[in-house]
Amino acid sequence: MRSGVLFTVELRRLLRLAGPIVVSQLGQVGMNTADTVMVGPLGATPLAAAGLGSAIHWLGTVICVGILVGMSPMVSQAFGSGDLDQCRRVLAQGMWLALVLAVPITIMSLAGNTIALALGQDPAVSMITGQYLAALAWGVLPFFLFMAARQYLEATGHVTSPMVITFIGLAINIVANRAFIYGVGDTVPAMGVAGSGWATTLVRWSMLVVVVLVILRDRRMRPHAGEPVRPDRAMIRRVLRVGLPIGGQFGLEMGLFSFAAFMMGWLGPLELAAHQVTINIASTTFMAGLGASMAGSIRVGHCIGAGRPRRMRRAALATWVLVIVFMGLCALAFIAFPASLIRLYTRDPDIVRIGASLLLVAAAFQVFDGGQVAGVSVLRAAGDTRVPAIIAAVGYWGIGVPVAYILAFRAGIGPVGIWIGLTAGLAAAALLLGLRTRRVLWQSPLDSLRTG
Repeated sequence: MRSGVLFTVELRRLLRLAGPIVVSQLGQVGMNTADTVMVGPLGATPLAAAGLGSAIHWLGTVICVGILVGMSPMVSQAFGSGDLDQCRRVLAQGMWLALVLAVPITIMSLAGNTIALALGQDPAVSMITGQYLAALAWGVLPFFLFMAARQYLEATGHVTSPMVITFIGLAINIVANRAFIYGVGDTVPAMGVAGSGWATTLVRWSMLVVVVLVILRDRRMRPHAGEPVRPDRAMIRRVLRVGLPIGGQFGLEMGLFSFAAFMMGWLGPLELAAHQVTINIASTTFMAGLGASMAGSIRVGHCIGAGRPRRMRRAALATWVLVIVFMGLCALAFIAFPASLIRLYTRDPDIVRIGASLLLVAAAFQVFDGGQVAGVSVLRAAGDTRVPAIIAAVGYWGIGVPVAYILAFRAGIGPVGIWIGLTAGLAAAALLLGLRTRRVLWQSPLDSLRTG
C-alpha cells in the first residue's frame, strides 16, 4: 500500500514538472506544423521541398542539440546536490560549445541545393529546398544558444520560462510565415517556401534575446554571478563525454527519418508530401511524450544528485508509465480518424489517401517511439549514453532501414512498407532500452550513476 502511495506522489511530481515542458515541446512542434500548414496551399512540389529541407537541416541540427543535451544530467545532478555554482559553470561552457557547433551546420545549410541533388532528388524540388535551407542557415547560431540556455533552465526546475518563450516564438512564427510566404501588398514580397525559412530565422533570434534577458534578470541564474566567463576545456570535455553519444543517438534517429524521406522521394513527390504530413502529425503527439520523458530525466537526475535511489527508481518507472499511456491514447486517435487528421494539412485527395494509410501504421509506431524515448531519457539522467547510442544504431539502422527498404522496394508495398520498417526499428530499440534501464537503474550502485 505504502509503495503505491509513494508511486502516486512521484507521478504527481512528474506531471507538475512535465506540464510546462510538454506545452513547450508542443509549442516548438507547433512552429513546424505552422510551416507545413502554411506551405501546403502552394502545392505538392513546394510541400515536398519543405519536407526535404527540414530533413536535411534537422539531421545535422539534432546531432548538435543532442551534444548540448549533455548539459542536462550534469546540471540536474548538481542542482539535486545543491551545487548552484556548478550549474552556472555548465551553462557558461555550454554556450561556448554552442558557438562552435553552429559553424558546420550553417555551412551545410547554405549548400542545401547541392546536397538535395546529390541525394537523387527531383531538380525542381532540390532548387526550392536550397532556397529554404539558405534562409534557415542564419538562424542556426541563435537556436543553439537558446537550446543551451534551455537545458540549464529546465534542469534547475525553471520550466515555465522556456514554455512562455516558445509560445512567444510560435506567435511570431505564424505572423512572419503569413507575411514572408505570401507577401504583404507592396511592402513585403512573396517568397514562397524560402519565406518560411526566413520566418524561422526571425523566431530563433527573438527567442534567444528573450531567454538571455530572463537569465540576466535573476542574479542567481547568471553564469558565475557576473564574473568573467572563459572557455574551460576540462568542463567542455565533460559535457562532450556525456553529450556526444546523445548527439549520436539523436543523429541516428533523425537519420532514420531523413532517410525515410529520401526513400519517399524516390517513390515520387506525392508520396514524399504524404510522408511529410504524416510525420508532422506523429511528431506533434510525440512531443508530449518527449516532454514527459525530459521531465522524467530531470527528476531522475535530481534524485541521483540528492542520493535517493528508491525515489530515483520510482521516477523512472513513473516516466515509462506516463509516456506509454499517453502515446497509446494518441495511437487510438490515429486509428479512429486517419483521413480527418491528414485533411487538417491538405485537401489533395491523393495525399489524403496515402497519408491516411500511413497513419494506421503510425499508431503502432507511436507506442514504440514512446517506449524508446522514455528509456533513453531516464538512462541519460544517470550519464548512461554510450550503450543507448549503440542500441539506437542496432534498432534504427540494423533493423529499421533494411526492413523499410525491402518492404517498400523489393516487396512492392511502397510508402506503407517504409513506415512498417520505421516501426520495427523503434520496437527493437524500445525493448532493448527497457532491459538496459532495469540493469542500470535497478542493479547498479548509486555512486556509479553520478556524472561527476
